[in-house]
Amino acid sequence: MYEGIEDINRLLDAGRLKEALTQLQAIATQVPSWELQNRIEATTTAYDYLLQYAAQGMEDPSRGKFFQKTLRTAYELTDIVNIALMAQKTTGVYFDLIRTFKLHPPKAYAELQMILESFTEDIGTAPLLYHEPTRLKAETERIHQIHEQTVTELFDKTWTSALWTEAEAAEANALLGSMLVPANDLAVMVSAVTLALLRLFDARKLNFLFEAYTHEELQVNQRAIVGIVITLLKHTARLALYPEIRSRLSLLTEDEGFCNNLYTIQMQLLITRETTKIDKKMREEIIPEMIKNAKQLNDPKFHFDETEDPEDRNPEWEEWMDKSGMADKIKEMGEWQMAGADVYMSSFAQLKHYPFFRQAAHWFYPFDINLPMLAPLKKNFDQSAFSPLRLITASDFFCNSDKYSFALAILSMPQPMKEHSMQQMEEQVRMNEEHRDRLEQLMQKKKEAKGISRQYIQDLYRFFKLWSNHKEEEDIFHWNFALWENPLLAHALLRREQTNEMANYLLQKGYLEEAYTLFSILMRNEPPQAEIYQKAGYIRQKQKKYADAIHLYKHADLLATDNLWTNKHLAQCHKLKGDITTALEYYRKVETVQPENLNIALQIGQCLIRQENYAEALSYFYKVEYLEKNPDNARRAIAWCSLLTGKYKEALKYYALLTAEPSVKAEDWINTGHIYLIQGNLPEACRNYQEAHEHFDSHTAFIQAFDNDRRVLQERGLSDEEIRIVLDLLI
Repeated sequence: MYEGIEDINRLLDAGRLKEALTQLQAIATQVPSWELQNRIEATTTAYDYLLQYAAQGMEDPSRGKFFQKTLRTAYELTDIVNIALMAQKTTGVYFDLIRTFKLHPPKAYAELQMILESFTEDIGTAPLLYHEPTRLKAETERIHQIHEQTVTELFDKTWTSALWTEAEAAEANALLGSMLVPANDLAVMVSAVTLALLRLFDARKLNFLFEAYTHEELQVNQRAIVGIVITLLKHTARLALYPEIRSRLSLLTEDEGFCNNLYTIQMQLLITRETTKIDKKMREEIIPEMIKNAKQLNDPKFHFDETEDPEDRNPEWEEWMDKSGMADKIKEMGEWQMAGADVYMSSFAQLKHYPFFRQAAHWFYPFDINLPMLAPLKKNFDQSAFSPLRLITASDFFCNSDKYSFALAILSMPQPMKEHSMQQMEEQVRMNEEHRDRLEQLMQKKKEAKGISRQYIQDLYRFFKLWSNHKEEEDIFHWNFALWENPLLAHALLRREQTNEMANYLLQKGYLEEAYTLFSILMRNEPPQAEIYQKAGYIRQKQKKYADAIHLYKHADLLATDNLWTNKHLAQCHKLKGDITTALEYYRKVETVQPENLNIALQIGQCLIRQENYAEALSYFYKVEYLEKNPDNARRAIAWCSLLTGKYKEALKYYALLTAEPSVKAEDWINTGHIYLIQGNLPEACRNYQEAHEHFDSHTAFIQAFDNDRRVLQERGLSDEEIRIVLDLLI
């Protein structure tokens, strides 16, 4: 944003219109456009007249509407001035295009429409006009080249356009409504309008997206609704000045289909939050592990047995898969993919260096095998109805950008390698009949709105993250995409089932505060359900807000009395809050239902220790030690309880067992030292303290742990002086 513009926007946000217009007039003198300066001056003069009439006490019932209209105009003029000033000094693709178009204006939308409409007809008639193969090929390539240049010009013109005039909007909408313009071209235009709205709010462009949402082609309408959502998030406050747009949106949010699409997009946008985590795990863990283990497969012991049955795998292969952890990693990738996560960002990020991706428009091309540059691959498509290329490009798991990456990677291979790779993939597909069924399913699923919108959001993600000039753009994927917080969209989104699903997803992914917000909405607006209160309570417990958690759990208990899960968590919260008596009451309730639950027995024993009921506590710990396969926690509790009750021999026996284990803790050594110190065996106490000291991260950590037990030592007859001497011996 140009220097000074931000101050003007702040004044407009505060409704200080006169000051804002004064500053705008001053800064606009730097723009060599008398037309723009005249518009600002006319707006300022009109507003000055309003102020004069108001000062004279003249009645004007339309004064409020005039103020709103002037404020809207002031925002628009400020945006135009900002772009104009930045275009004078700022480098980058966007501003380079603005400067280029100023010198060499692009074609009008009507002219672009005519060229795009003629494309299908020209391609269809070329074989009738040119019978010689070489001439036909050259003419077809020329038609495709003109078409691609036109689509790119349409994208660049739209992306960098200022506020549309009424005439421009009419031409743009006529282009959108043309039955002859290919849907893929319209999809690219919709993406350009979306990017333009991120730079400059334009009511006519937003209305264009509303019209595009009604288009019958899914490639067009799904991109349109994503664009609408992005625009509403970017310009929520500004839309208060456009009642006609709010009215149109209000009608749209009453439509069931729009609400369903909105929910789908909300979930897909939330899933993009996980892309960075998945990408990091793929790059640092899964892909390196796959490469490492692929090398291990060269060992003959991992090869297939050369038996008569080619499907008979060597059992050592499955054993290797399990031991290496590859089976779990592949399963995890499959689960991510089925949930709609973007698992291919890492795989294709390195394949965005082709010249094709230097052009911003190309990041938004729906995949089309008919592009001239893909002609060598198209032959393979034609030869096999179930080719691996067709399988990949039909899949809705791969976004359009990645499909182009894959195709360009194949094309860039040396011819022998390319032929060998294609042959291998063909053979693998032919050997597996399931691929045929899968491809047919994919071809059908490709037509679904959900798959198209997911691909488009992934295309957007790659543009804002991987385009060579992506730093010139505001990265929308830094937004939190909490559409339920947006006053323009919340009504359409917050239906019971969808709200519950969003809340559960956010809880699962660890976005606790957002999940709690949605559960709170359900608690306010829906019939009470124990499960909702349980989950809300669980969130507050995780946030260590134990009083709130207890309150919510008690609500859940009223709705589903004596629920085992609720009682367990009520016990935990009371214990963590320090109310041991109440915690013990709830643990006792759980114990009556699950008498063999050893964790509950441990919890009860810990509560009894806090109540200094050591005898009963020991009975629980002995029970756990007897029944538990890994009884270290129980032994640790028995040892400590024995120490507190003066059973030092018993305590030493158990600490000896613990310190002999690989899982020994520093506290085991320090507690052993306490026993010897209490018994007056200073050398043995110091030896154990020294062992403990080596297990702590620092001397400070050791001192803190020792000081935590100072009261226990003092109660057993040790003076402060004796304790200090012991600590000094360890330095």
